[in-house]
Parts: sequence; C-alpha cells; structure tokens
Amino acid sequence: MLITSKDRLLITGITDAGGRKQSPVFKSVIPYPYPLFKVHKCSAEQLEQKIIPPLRLVHSTREGPLYRLEKWCSPCLTSVSRDYCGTEFLLDTPALIDDIESLNVEQNSPDKLLLFTLDVVALYPSIDVNMALKAMDHAFSFDIRQEECMKTAVRRFSEFILKESFVVFEDTVYKGKKGIPTGNCISRQIADLSMHWLLFVKLNIRDTKWWKLIHFWRRFIDDILGLWKGSVRQFELFVKKLNELAKPFGIQFADAQIGEKVHYLDLNIYMDENDVIQYCIYRKKTDSRQFLNTESFHPTDVFKSVAFSQMLRIISRNSRDDTTVKDLEDLKKDLIRCGHKDTYLEELEPNVVLRKITNDMGKMKTEKKEEKESLVFTTQYYQEVDQAKRFIRKLEPDIRRVAGDIRIIFALKKNQSIQQNVVKNRRLSTGTGNPGGSAP
Repeated sequence: MLITSKDRLLITGITDAGGRKQSPVFKSVIPYPYPLFKVHKCSAEQLEQKIIPPLRLVHSTREGPLYRLEKWCSPCLTSVSRDYCGTEFLLDTPALIDDIESLNVEQNSPDKLLLFTLDVVALYPSIDVNMALKAMDHAFSFDIRQEECMKTAVRRFSEFILKESFVVFEDTVYKGKKGIPTGNCISRQIADLSMHWLLFVKLNIRDTKWWKLIHFWRRFIDDILGLWKGSVRQFELFVKKLNELAKPFGIQFADAQIGEKVHYLDLNIYMDENDVIQYCIYRKKTDSRQFLNTESFHPTDVFKSVAFSQMLRIISRNSRDDTTVKDLEDLKKDLIRCGHKDTYLEELEPNVVLRKITNDMGKMKTEKKEEKESLVFTTQYYQEVDQAKRFIRKLEPDIRRVAGDIRIIFALKKNQSIQQNVVKNRRLSTGTGNPGGSAP
C-alpha cells in the first residue's frame, strides 16, 4: 500500500483526519525496518572479501503509533512470562554465572555430564501469532498476581499490537504475514511465553524418555544451555526428534553443541579435570575491540568508565585466576592501542578487583538475609475493617502452622484504580503448580 505525504502527517499525529493541525502530547513517528547484519557469522577472510553477512530485519517501532501501547503492556507481560517460564528462564550472563556456581555446589550426579547448547533458527519470524496468543492465554490462566481485568486488557492489546504492526519503506506500508515484530517492547516476553508453551505444554518434553537424560536446562530467549547425562549419539537423536515435533509449529533447532566445552552468550563454559564447571570470557573472531579512542572529544570520566567496566567484566566472567590474568592482559593491550596509558591501567586494576570483592560481599549479605513469604489480604475499605484485622490476627498461629513463618499484610483498596496485590505464597492461593516450576 502506498503512503502519501498526507497519510504520513496523519499517522504521525501532526494533523487530524480533516487535515487540521493538532498538537498532541505524544507525536508518533513512522516505524521503519532496517537490516541488522550478523557480522559475527562471517570469518575474517569472508569479511576481507566483502561478502555480505546474513542479516536480520529489525522493526524500529520506537515512538511509533503503537509504542505507548507496547510500553503499557510490557510490565505485565514481563512479570507473567518470568513466572510462567519458572526456573527455565534466564535473564542475562550474571544470572547464568549464579546458576553455574549453585550447580557446582549442589553437583551430586554420578553420571558423566556433557555440556550442550541449542539455538532456534530465526525465532521471531518463526513464531505464529495465534500460537503466541494461545501461550499467553495459558500463562494468564496460571497467573495470580494480575487482576482479571488487567489480563483481559493486556491480551486484547497484545493481539492488536502483533496483528496491526507495520513498517514503512520507500513510502510503502508493509504488514507482516508471518512471525512477530523484531524490536518492539513485548517481543522478548512473547518469545519466552511461546517457547515455554511449545516445549513444556504442547510438546511436553518432560514426559519423554529424553528428559531423563537432561540434568540442567536454561533458556535465554532462543538459546538453550544444558547438561546431558547420555551419549553424543543420544543427544543427536534428541535434537532430531525435537525438530520433528516442533516442525508443525514452524520452530527448528540448529547450531547444536555438545562436549566438555561450549560457548554460550558471552562465556566459554567448560568442564575441568575434576568435572567442575568453569567459565571464561568468550570473544568472537570478528570482535576487533575498537574501544572509544582517548583522542575523541569526550569527558575524561567516559574513558575511565570504559576501562573500568571492561576490566570488571573480564574479572566477573572468569572463574579461574589463570584465565583471568590472561584475559586482562589481552584487554590491556587493546585499551593501550585505543590510547589508554599503561601506567593508568596498572593503577586501575586493584580498584577493579576491590569493586568485584565488594560486589560479591554485598551479594552474600543479601543472600543471607532471611526473606519471609508474605500473605496479603486485600479488601475494599469499609468501616468494620478493624474487626476483620483483629479476627485474622487471632487466626495467625493457625495460619503459621499451615503455611510456615510468613508475614501477614493487609492491603486496603480505597478505590478500584489501585492494582490488587495478591498472595505470593502459592501454596495457599492455588492448588495447581506453575508449568515452569519443575524445570531442572
């Protein structure tokens, strides 16, 4: 569909349908697509030959007509998707490092374990909108945090966003025929919901014979990391079977790795001689480490923060001292090449190490704090509410015998606009478990 200059003014909110100027608080911009080249998929030789890398078409919907609707739906979908995915959900690399450290402490498997990774081929373009909406409905059915009216609104708005998203290229409007938009505010949440629903509800891989061979399973959007108790041949059969089951839904897994060493996110993860999981920084071959040159016209603190943050990242993403020292030396060479003084970097290193120790100590203190579950009673305000409070307080010993040592909180709603807080202790609020809670 061609878009005229008049249409452009109408879409962006500069004029109304009658062509009259208007001055809204929010003036949207027209969404557009742009190619994101996957340079890391090419070798250095291919780049020298100027071979065009594979690309991903990203939808730039920021400040578009649906942008504020996406922002409004995003917090609710974030909360629901994380609860729905349960322990399978992986937020980022620091969360993965925490899981690895916990796994090393709790490791008691007598089997020989192999690391494995899986990647979904073009996840966002492969997700069917109707499948995503079914996954959302299933997740909402288990959610106890959001009010029903909120879930109904988010569901309707999300369907509208997914089905009505568009981009403009060379004055022509394009709507997607397949997949979900890549680049809007709810894309990751929709992807998380869809993948978990497909794997653990529709395909129900927990009830297959292969699941008994999986000791550990985490997923970052479309990237899966796990520990395998079987042979390499069994893993290959598992991937083949998984692709057969997922093919009718348009999802396929590729780039599988299995062995004593894999790379995942920005980590090299490997088993040492004592079968303990170790990790170090993963640097792609196409990473030239072209940091901001110190001759650039920027405030001095910017250059300091670049060096500090990069050194802290190296220390945080290495589990052994020998790999830490090696990676730090490589980083210093690259920083010096970009104009940083070697004397300053030597002075900076102890401060970075001190920051890492301080962060770890603060984290340990947080983990040691005993966090009590909360039982929240929500009700509209009424005159006899004090009598209800006294009645609940009399039942407090019985409640603690049933639910353990919990805090009892009263949340009084004086009007309907205040979002309802609900029981966090799920043993009291629901009889069915979260479908994401039992992932290893």
